[in-house]
Amino acid sequence: MKKLFLDLSQGISGDMFISALADAGVDFKGLEQGFKRAGVDVRLDIFSENRNGITGKLARVSSKNDQPLRTLEHVLSLIQRMDFSSQVKQKSAEAFQRLAQVEAQVHGVHKEQIHFHEIGAVDTLVDIVGAFWGLERLEVGEVTSTPMPWFSGEIEISHGKVPLPAPATAILMQGKKISPSDYDWEIITPTGALIVDQLVSVFENGFHGRLVRGGLGFGNIEKGFNGLRVFLWQDEHDGNYFQDMVWLLESNIDHLTGEELGTFFQKIMEAGALDVIFLHGIMKKNRPGGQIQVLCHDEDFVRVREEFFKHTLTLGMRVSKISRNILPRKECHVCLEGEQVKAKEARFSGKAYCRPEIEDLDRLAADKGLSLAEMRLKKNQP
Repeated sequence: MKKLFLDLSQGISGDMFISALADAGVDFKGLEQGFKRAGVDVRLDIFSENRNGITGKLARVSSKNDQPLRTLEHVLSLIQRMDFSSQVKQKSAEAFQRLAQVEAQVHGVHKEQIHFHEIGAVDTLVDIVGAFWGLERLEVGEVTSTPMPWFSGEIEISHGKVPLPAPATAILMQGKKISPSDYDWEIITPTGALIVDQLVSVFENGFHGRLVRGGLGFGNIEKGFNGLRVFLWQDEHDGNYFQDMVWLLESNIDHLTGEELGTFFQKIMEAGALDVIFLHGIMKKNRPGGQIQVLCHDEDFVRVREEFFKHTLTLGMRVSKISRNILPRKECHVCLEGEQVKAKEARFSGKAYCRPEIEDLDRLAADKGLSLAEMRLKKNQP
């Protein structure tokens, strides 16, 4: 799994993040075309930029037509019309809902009532949707970063002058790891803070793994260096395996019914769990029960933990971080009964092994009037 590390020491904005991804190798022409197919006239230009003797990328968003002042409802409808992957659309929609929630908190209204420029501006649309779209192109599974730098000063908004960080930015920085700085201008914008809020799972000063490549993205404010560095990296690979770290959440359960356990298994997987296991055993007072074990990535930990407590009402759980050895894998297709079926290809000792996805296999079996077992035993043709 590829990961992305953000150096936030110089701040972050939406355009800085898009620029950095472009410098790391993302071709954003497909994003621009996707917006146009959804009826949004937009142009995204990527330029080379040199500041302080260092070359990076600079992204600029423009439109021939005036853009309407969009509400949250309008934005969500627009996102659903886009022909991007379901994951990109879902994460983009969640990000805009989070932004609307924060702006509503700032202005003291319900999020469905607000009309504001930040959420309607076409450049913010490009920045937020483009962030998830770009990470998908790089096949990034996790984002980490340095602590967010604190800054001061003032900025002029539609309601007048406000202190920095801007109100929405300050809310989005809550719960994040912060470090002091001497900056007295807006080095972190609300869109930049939103990207960190939605993407970053761990705040640390570096990473341990194999560096693949880096990228440098400049912002459109020419004050200071105003550059965001990103680093694409992978866990160490010892020949046959990749190694990564995941969270293990465990709890002994003796108070749930079978129906409640079944619901828990469904909800915890929907929350982002990688795996869930129930090990039967005898609990205190000779009660039949078992131990629940759940695995998840850093970016899903908080959500998985909350769902674990919510659907079990356990009084406590054991939490630890463990190392995994993982075979290199990728998506592929195999030909069964004259049809292409989605599969996963794993490699071990120089050989590839393809395993059809069970949902596609089950669908094809039903179409052919076969049982799932009969279909599974058909000879795979690569």
